Amino acid sequence: MKFSNRSGSFVALFAVLLAVAAISVNAQNEERAMGGVGITVFKDRNFRGTSATYTRDMPSLSNVGFNRNISSLRVGPGERWEICDQPNYRGRCVVVYDEESNLGTNNWENKIASFRRVSGGTTPNPGPSNPYIVLFDQVNYRGNPTNYNGPTGNINRRARSVTIGSGSWELCDGYNYSGRCQTVTISQANLANIGLSRVRSVRPAGSRPEPPMGSDWYVVVFSQSNFRGTPTNYKTAQAILNRRVGSVTIGKGVWEVCTGRNFTGNCQTLSQSVSNFSTLGIGTNIRSIRPVIAQPR
Repeated sequence: MKFSNRSGSFVALFAVLLAVAAISVNAQNEERAMGGVGITVFKDRNFRGTSATYTRDMPSLSNVGFNRNISSLRVGPGERWEICDQPNYRGRCVVVYDEESNLGTNNWENKIASFRRVSGGTTPNPGPSNPYIVLFDQVNYRGNPTNYNGPTGNINRRARSVTIGSGSWELCDGYNYSGRCQTVTISQANLANIGLSRVRSVRPAGSRPEPPMGSDWYVVVFSQSNFRGTPTNYKTAQAILNRRVGSVTIGKGVWEVCTGRNFTGNCQTLSQSVSNFSTLGIGTNIRSIRPVIAQPR
C-alpha cells in the first residue's frame, strides 16, 4: 500500500513536472516564433508547424531543418528580407516583407534555400561588411534579380527597383558612372521616383577617386544662366554648400555636382561647361561639389 501510495505520488509529481515543462517549452517556442526582429519561418501554411526566427543572414538552410521546407513566414516590422531558391543567395530571389500565410500562392512553397536581410531591423547583421545591392527588372522588388558587390561600369539590363543589402551606392543612368547619378542608402521600390529610368553603372558611394592635392583644376559656378550673375570659383571639394546655380564653367578637370550634402542626392559629372544648368534635370541648387577622376570608357 505504501508502495502504491509512493508510486502514485511519484506519478502525480512527474505529470506536474511534464505539464510545467510543456508550458515552458510552448512559451519559449512562442517567444522564439513571434518576438523580436528578424524573419520567422514555418514548415506549414498559416504560420503553423515547426518554426524558427532568424536575425542574421542564412546562406544555407541545410543544417537547420528548413532547407526547401518553408510554407509560410513573417517578417519583422519595417524589415525586408531576400529569399532565394539556391544556397548563398543564388538562383531565383525575391524580397519579402510583412507576412505570407501561404507561399504556394507565389510558387515559393518549399523552395527557399537561403535568405538574408536587405533593410530594416535594429539587430546588427553579423558577417562580412562588404557592400552589396540587388537590382530588379520590375518595380516593388520583383522580376529577375542581379547582385552587385563592387563597382560595375557597364550594366546592360533594365533596372526598375533596388534593395540595398549593405552600404551606400551610387547609381548612374550612363555607362562608367556618367549621366545622372543618385546616391542611394535605402532600398527603392521604384527607381523612377528618384529620377532614374534606367541604370547603366553602379558602385559603392565614396569609391570615386579624386585628383591629387595641389592640382590646378577649378570650376566657376554662376547664379544665372549663360555664365552671368554672381560667380564663385572652386578649386577643391566642398561637402557642404547651398548655392543657386544657373550655369557652370569647367575651367579644368572633371567635376561632380550634387543636390545633397556630402556628395549625395542627384549628382551629375561635368567635363564641359553648361550654359543652362536646369537642362541637367537636377534642379537649380547644389549642396556639394568635388573634382573627380574621369573613368575610362
